[in-house]
Amino acid sequence: MNNFNESEYGYNKKEVNEFVDYVIKKTEENINIIRSQKDEIRRLQEELEKRDNIYYIIKSQAEDIKKIAEKEADHILNVAKDNASRIVNDALLRADSVNKKQEAMNRSIQTYKKKMRSTLLEQLDNIDEIEIM
Repeated sequence: MNNFNESEYGYNKKEVNEFVDYVIKKTEENINIIRSQKDEIRRLQEELEKRDNIYYIIKSQAEDIKKIAEKEADHILNVAKDNASRIVNDALLRADSVNKKQEAMNRSIQTYKKKMRSTLLEQLDNIDEIEIM
């Protein structure tokens, strides 16, 4: 605290007035600084709130996209399983058809061999009869 010089009627009025003016000036500066800081705090809080809102919107959208992607992945897997099952069934049917054709061909070959043997044996018998004559 300042010490004021004394005058005939108390403290020196000029020094006291200068000190009061100084205190007023410093108080006004502090009030302006506090107002400025409050404004900055309010601005930063508003910006933070906006960013929080954006964050929650993005987070919500990301969760929605994730759910959609999971559903689509499940759908793709189900379609793939259905297609795989159909392909396997078609392959089994074709394999069964090929096996039946092969069995029919083998029977035809056996029948043909029997007929050929029979024909050849008849021919040999005919040759034998011709030689005897």
